[in-house]
Amino acid sequence: MNKIYWVLLCLVLTIGSAAAIGKADVRAIIEEAYPGAKITEIEKEKYKGEKIYEVDFKHDGKKFEAIISLEGEIIKVGIDD
Repeated sequence: MNKIYWVLLCLVLTIGSAAAIGKADVRAIIEEAYPGAKITEIEKEKYKGEKIYEVDFKHDGKKFEAIISLEGEIIKVGIDD
């Protein structure tokens, strides 16, 4: 596993399952999964009734939108038109 995932796992185990990540954690998750990504926006939103982070970023010349749970899991990534 990548270092960031171990850190997040330790946070969840230490603080409890209700622990939520912050924008800095979201930024680290995207940068780990998409090296060189340029994040343009991070917002808290709702997705299928759950609070999530919605992240807009550019990678390899394409615009993407990612949905990340408050626990740090990448739920979905798609091309943003």
